[in-house]
Amino acid sequence: MLPPSWSRYGNVSFFLGTDDLGRDILSRLLTGTAATYGSALIVTIAAALCGVILGVFAGVTHGLLSAMLNHILDTLLSIPSLLLAIIVVAFLGPKLEHAMLAVWLALLPRMVRTIYSAVHDELEKEYVVAARLDGASTMQILWYAVVPNIAAVLITEFTRALSMAILDIAALGFLDLGAQLPSPEWGAMLGDSLELVYVAPWTVMLPGAAILISVLLVNLLGDGIRRAINAGVE
Repeated sequence: MLPPSWSRYGNVSFFLGTDDLGRDILSRLLTGTAATYGSALIVTIAAALCGVILGVFAGVTHGLLSAMLNHILDTLLSIPSLLLAIIVVAFLGPKLEHAMLAVWLALLPRMVRTIYSAVHDELEKEYVVAARLDGASTMQILWYAVVPNIAAVLITEFTRALSMAILDIAALGFLDLGAQLPSPEWGAMLGDSLELVYVAPWTVMLPGAAILISVLLVNLLGDGIRRAINAGVE
């Protein structure tokens, strides 16, 4: 094991040091970006597409169907996302693809509820009533009036879901329920190096720092895009 290059015993050839098997940590972190961040991005995009379709459909419905959807969503939202993902993986088996499916199922209820609430609130506003009186169809109202005004909500929810997906996939990998060793997925790296925390703390701190920085950057980017959209709408 070699410490990071800025350490007294480090080697510049291994900038972030090596692990207990002599593997370059920087190379593993860069390769693990696809397993952690890439998987989270795919899951979030899939959840967003399904969430928009189901949320808009739920937002324009009324009566018994709307009440049933509300009760189903309330039931699913009462279960923490990570716990729901663990339950799904427990049935399917530990694997990165199963973890992605589990996180998708965990993200979907919150995504649907947020979009449903945003669409439902917009449809109650006066400009929508005026558009209906002018003869606009429901699709025209949704496309030209509602969607531009809920764009900020969509961006906020997407970045929140992406952050949660990164954390959940890493947590499942840490618990040995997601990506399996020797995968360079950040959570799996963190879990594998936990026993070395006193001997080689950099093997634990660096994957944790990668998870922290990626979540922080996603949240900052989402906040900036949301402010820009709000300024444009206003």
